[in-house]
Amino acid sequence: MRKNKNLAAIIFIVFVLAVLLNGSILTKAYPVYKVIGKDKIENSIKDFKTKESKHFIIRYTEPDSKYVDLIINTAEKHYYDITKDLGYTPNSKSTIIVYNNPDKMNKDFSLAKGENAMGIYLNGVISIESPSLWISPGQDVTKVFQYEGPVVHEFTHLIVDDIANGNYPIWFTEGVALLEEYRQDGYEWGKDLSYNGAPYTYEQLKNDFNSLDEMLAYKRAFQVTKAISDKYGMETIREMLRDLGSGMSIESSFYKETSSRLDVFVNNAKE
Repeated sequence: MRKNKNLAAIIFIVFVLAVLLNGSILTKAYPVYKVIGKDKIENSIKDFKTKESKHFIIRYTEPDSKYVDLIINTAEKHYYDITKDLGYTPNSKSTIIVYNNPDKMNKDFSLAKGENAMGIYLNGVISIESPSLWISPGQDVTKVFQYEGPVVHEFTHLIVDDIANGNYPIWFTEGVALLEEYRQDGYEWGKDLSYNGAPYTYEQLKNDFNSLDEMLAYKRAFQVTKAISDKYGMETIREMLRDLGSGMSIESSFYKETSSRLDVFVNNAKE
């Protein structure tokens, strides 16, 4: 069904105002905004093929039909562990769109032309690049996709977004997603990378995440989130997400759950 453009514009304005005002209003307006965004994405792939599993809907084009079972098996393999870790189960099947054309993926998911992403999460929908675009000929496709692929990372983003209702800083959702990759497969982001000086501070993660060195910013987000889990347990991560979903700031949530200041904890977290 075609959406009323005026309604979409009104919801967008409400969402922007919610962001400017406070987290509580944001968490109430965000689900409506997300539904409109999801409808727009799904309309853009109406000609894609569909295959469903117990918890996922895979949308794809014919060239990627040979990868569909691999994607389903990978997603289902980690579904219960991720939902248990984060204390949340989606109330419907999650959509994963497989793109053989990176430009279309970027356009549908509002990524700037020329940017490259193996996977993207937006508005309740996961997109991934076809394995044929990033797994080299001669490699074990199943092994590489399951260990290095984007499914765990992007599904974690979906869970975080659902629980927190869009009310989270970028560094935290990336940190949780990278933490789940580590917990699921032992994949440690940026293990061999070194900082050029001191690790990024809390202020840098909070205010400048997208302008920092991408690899090192993600590395620091992972280190910090893992440090929270190591010291306070996954239950604290779960409670923080619930707090965010109720409209709390991440600083207030961290203090509520740990009686410590988040900026101090982050700046003291070891490499």
